[in-house]
Amino acid sequence: MTRYALFLAFCVALAGSIYAKGRADGKAALQARYEAAQEAAREATAKLEAARLIAQAERDRLARELEDMANAEPVSVPDALPASRVRRLREIQ
Repeated sequence: MTRYALFLAFCVALAGSIYAKGRADGKAALQARYEAAQEAAREATAKLEAARLIAQAERDRLARELEDMANAEPVSVPDALPASRVRRLREIQ
């Protein structure tokens, strides 16, 4: 009877150690996938931020250019906008 009890204890210990190793391996694999996903998200965010900054710089440049064009035109009548400014404003809409 003692042999069977020892054999059963050995089997339970072996099964427990196999389970623990499988759990640890699974946890490590999950952690690696999680870190890879985080790195991919960081890279995507960096690309989007760079694109946003480029678009913002282009928008600011165009706004400055439009403002410079508007300010370069002399005021002929102080009570109204010249026709070219009105056309330019209509193009923006």
